[in-house]
Amino acid sequence: MGLFGRKKKKEEKTEYEWMTVDEALSMKEGKASRREKDSDRFLDDIQEQLKNAERIRLETGREFEEVEKHIGDIERFEGLPKQVAAQISDLAANVISYEQMREDYQNGTRIIPLDKYRIMDMYSDEIPDKLKEMEEEEAYLLLIKNDMRQLEGEKGSIKYAREEAEKKKKFLIKFTEVSVVALIAVSILFIIISRNTQKSMLLPFLVMGALACVYAAYFVVTMRDCDNTVARSDRLMNRAVELLNKVKIKYVNTVNTLDYTYEKYMCNSHQELAFNWQGYLKEKEEEKKYKKNTGLLAASQDGLAEVLTKAGFALPQMWVHQVEYLTDRHALHELKTVLLERHRKLKIQLEFNSKQKSGMMSDLKSFVKKHPEYSELLGSV
Repeated sequence: MGLFGRKKKKEEKTEYEWMTVDEALSMKEGKASRREKDSDRFLDDIQEQLKNAERIRLETGREFEEVEKHIGDIERFEGLPKQVAAQISDLAANVISYEQMREDYQNGTRIIPLDKYRIMDMYSDEIPDKLKEMEEEEAYLLLIKNDMRQLEGEKGSIKYAREEAEKKKKFLIKFTEVSVVALIAVSILFIIISRNTQKSMLLPFLVMGALACVYAAYFVVTMRDCDNTVARSDRLMNRAVELLNKVKIKYVNTVNTLDYTYEKYMCNSHQELAFNWQGYLKEKEEEKKYKKNTGLLAASQDGLAEVLTKAGFALPQMWVHQVEYLTDRHALHELKTVLLERHRKLKIQLEFNSKQKSGMMSDLKSFVKKHPEYSELLGSV
């Protein structure tokens, strides 16, 4: 008991007891410096996330407004007087007829399917920039996946180290209990032998005591190392989980953005979109040759766009490239269903992004409340 009691008192001494004043002050300044670095890292992370959230809000918001206008045009067409709707359908039928004549003239030399050609034509102004954005987003997604795999691996390593430390502690405790029982039994045995033989057992007792002291020192040091490993593992695990949650948010946002882009441009990757775009450009060059011989198609498209504009359509130029829907009510209804689903997905994305931004702002306010010296940052955000 005396041996363990003295050991415990030694453990209760503070970490500064054997330091000079300068060393203690230096350690304190070091801890303050670490806290400042942690604060800067937190602010950098939150500002990056807020900037990304704002970018997603703007991009998704523009898509959301465009889809709303598209749906509004369909509902406007459905509510037009029969005479006006019939005029629009007739003009659309003329455009389809001229397009078919152009396709027949090309005689099967089409590089990409007609539906994908129309998509390229509809979004021809934005696709060059979108190709670069998609390539960056796909590369960014790969980086995020790699980060997630690394963090999951780190979590596994940390968990394994913690479990091993816990197992070692349990083993030491059980082994110590057995050793104490064995020590008591051997001591009793030595006493009995000493009484029966009248021989001194001082040397065996000294050896046994020395072994007990050595083991006690090993036990204390090893248990302390295990406790430090467990505490360090808990800190590292919390940090890994925090980073993984941040990476998962980036993953969800990036996947949602790419999924919507793939659906919009009828592709599965930026490579496929690039192939379709190059095919479209080649076919467009051929069309220029045909348009020199006839302006009927262009005139029909302009006439349709003018009538649509007078009818109050928000996206008349877009409908010029979707004329088949203006002649087929069933196809128009199916398009409306698709657009409503897109509208729903975009709304979910906007709401998800808004919740994430609100959470980040809440975290920032809590941080500023604890650190008033950063209050100006909250105003700038």
